[in-house]
Amino acid sequence: MTPLALGLVAATGLIVGMLNAVAGAGALLTFPLMVGLGLSPLAANVTNCVGVVPGSIAAVVGFRKELRGQGPTLRKVVPPAAIGSVVGAVLLFTLPSKVFDYAAPGLLALGALLVLTQPLLAKRLRTIAPHHNNTALTTSMFANGAYGGYFGAGVGIIFAALLGLLVTIDTHRMNAVKNVLQTVANGVAGLIFCFTAPVNWPAAIVLAATTAIGGPLGARLARHLPATALRSVIGVVGLVTASTLLLRVF
Repeated sequence: MTPLALGLVAATGLIVGMLNAVAGAGALLTFPLMVGLGLSPLAANVTNCVGVVPGSIAAVVGFRKELRGQGPTLRKVVPPAAIGSVVGAVLLFTLPSKVFDYAAPGLLALGALLVLTQPLLAKRLRTIAPHHNNTALTTSMFANGAYGGYFGAGVGIIFAALLGLLVTIDTHRMNAVKNVLQTVANGVAGLIFCFTAPVNWPAAIVLAATTAIGGPLGARLARHLPATALRSVIGVVGLVTASTLLLRVF
């Protein structure tokens, strides 16, 4: 990549680090940018996956206050998400991209609507037997982890929706746990891609550095947003992301 191209990646990475911490749709910006700069869709996908991990880790550190006491929840949701991410990374090299191209807009739109209506739906779901919720939680974390390992645009939004529905947790702690899951999904797949995929390392390194700056800034912003406003931001970003991905397909 040219210095100008890397400069564009750097500027975008700063925004993406903040956006991922608040909502989780940063791939909407970085993926098309890298394709526009000449990378193949596969190279853009894996480079983005590797490059955003430091920003996600930095955001998790920024949310350490909200993560206190969340150990039991993390022990339930992290393992299936990690296993799913491995499966998704493997599927990237075995399934045609059209499979998730068509599924992603619908998943994101559904996730965004679930986030926006989360208080009402969560109240209704709490009447369901706990073991049913646990099964749904494990299955959904695995499935979204697989999506994150495969492509992952908006994976954080879907994690947020699932947590809001299936876990008794306030919005800000939900967002913190979402960032952990987002980090796991990208990190596990990214580690695999480091050894098996055509990562563009100059772009990945620049993206890693700038998202690491943006992540804590986004965490600080999210902490000061009221719960309703935070849900609204996540939901609106999710609907915009879904619309954009749908336009790409058709």
